[in-house]
Amino acid sequence: MSKDREEIWERQPGESAQAFEAFKIYRDLGLKRSNQEVCKELSKSRQLISRWKATWNWDERVRAYDNALEREAHKEAVKNLKDMTSRHIRISVQLQNKALEALQNMKVEDMSPRDIREYIKLATDLERLNRTSAAMENELDTDETTSVDIYMPEKEEDSHE
Repeated sequence: MSKDREEIWERQPGESAQAFEAFKIYRDLGLKRSNQEVCKELSKSRQLISRWKATWNWDERVRAYDNALEREAHKEAVKNLKDMTSRHIRISVQLQNKALEALQNMKVEDMSPRDIREYIKLATDLERLNRTSAAMENELDTDETTSVDIYMPEKEEDSHE
């Protein structure tokens, strides 16, 4: 939370230390916020806590505090997601480089037909995934779908007429 200016949840001009302490308890109760909880915590009367709550606008102050906490939590989550994505990309590139190095050093004679088939399948799957992702990014703003019709002639049987 920024400290460039006084925040509404900080001690207000004219607010006593006791009233502010009561507010902090109320503020920090989170989902359990109630005048009764503050009364129990401080051994103060319900009337005094209610008066402080009204005088010092606790509801607006805790709403602002909660919103600020939520913004900070969201900002932190976005930062963590970006950091994780960058880290995963670096790892992915390192693994790709190692795999390419191993593939370049592999002799065709050492590859079984099954190996060749698996490498072709993996390579085409990766290409399809990347081309699809690129196409999806280009069409995010449209709801149009593209269909492709493929003509496959039926196999002609030998006719002996």
